[in-house]
Amino acid sequence: MPGRGPATNRSQKSGIEDPAPKAGPLPRAAIEIDAVLDLIDELTECDADLESLLARTASALDCAVGIRTARGEVCMATPRGIDRTGQQPPHAGTHDLPGTGRVWIDAPGLSRAGPRAALLLRRLGIAAKVALLGHAPPATDSVALRSVVDIGLEMSTRSIMLLRLGLKETSAATVFALCAPAEPARMFVEQVRQHARVVLDAPAGNLHLVLANDLDPTAVLGVPPGTRAAFAGPYPASQAPEAWRLARLALRFARPSPRAQGPYTVEEAVLVDGAQLGGYAVLAETLSAERIALVPDVHRLNRLVDEHGEDILVCLEAVAATESVRKAARLLHRHHNSVAYRVERAERYLGFSFTEPYGRPRLFLALVLRRLQDSGHLFPMNGTDGAPPAPSVQ
Repeated sequence: MPGRGPATNRSQKSGIEDPAPKAGPLPRAAIEIDAVLDLIDELTECDADLESLLARTASALDCAVGIRTARGEVCMATPRGIDRTGQQPPHAGTHDLPGTGRVWIDAPGLSRAGPRAALLLRRLGIAAKVALLGHAPPATDSVALRSVVDIGLEMSTRSIMLLRLGLKETSAATVFALCAPAEPARMFVEQVRQHARVVLDAPAGNLHLVLANDLDPTAVLGVPPGTRAAFAGPYPASQAPEAWRLARLALRFARPSPRAQGPYTVEEAVLVDGAQLGGYAVLAETLSAERIALVPDVHRLNRLVDEHGEDILVCLEAVAATESVRKAARLLHRHHNSVAYRVERAERYLGFSFTEPYGRPRLFLALVLRRLQDSGHLFPMNGTDGAPPAPSVQ
């Protein structure tokens, strides 16, 4: 009918006639999803623990947020704080992560946010997984520990293994190599635990691998008698393979510990530092015990020790580490004549004077080669249990 059209138009413009139904106000969770996503990302980047993640998210959303881990442990946060006795509300939105568990958000009307709600739950689940891995109680996972020092492992896989051990790529790691039976190795590990935040250990071939995080640099460590020990670090945990390589090389120069408590003198060669090897590392990387046995000075030195005992070896180590017999005697807390007598006997055996030009360096080289020969049975020259082959020069 004429005239109805304009009337209809006027009523539509004025909003009087049958207005389209309006959507109700979006829930607070939907309105602030972007802000909460940014908050979750920020907490993840700051390495927040699980409780902090849940508590901050619950406060931002003004609702209950929680997780039931793959082990069945429940942790829930409300705007009032953490509640470990709570359970998932029946109508909460959820997201499952294999191996991690189920996270939930109990925001009324959250489902009306559609894909954004699913994204929020998924992002919370990923953040919870990172928090659980990054702050998990360190466990003695032998496979993971041996993996992080495996030079052939991809960096991404090594990072995952470090997380399993409660470490990050930037964690300060000191790596020890031990040659000892199980009980002395355990005693050494327990002592290191008194000075480091995290201490992990595992057998590695015919050696024992120990990794300490944030080891007190001023700590004086003792090594059980008869145990050979060496170390390298601290290094970033991402460089654990290089630290393990240097520790094993240093172990070739170590001598069995003479007593359970440190500190140890230089000539005792206990707890050798791989970072201090310098060019001597090449000898450990390339010389087998069989090749060293062909060196006449080493052969004569072995005969001398066989006939006169380890005491004369201790004297020669002191002479090589100092500038004179007199200084060696003071280092050993012995009378000068006692040390001089042993030095004269050794000079007759070896066939050269330690005071002649290059005499003392020649003695030191013979002592070093003897250490390498003595430890040769521990390190097959195939890069498996002992020092790996020297890296190729490009």
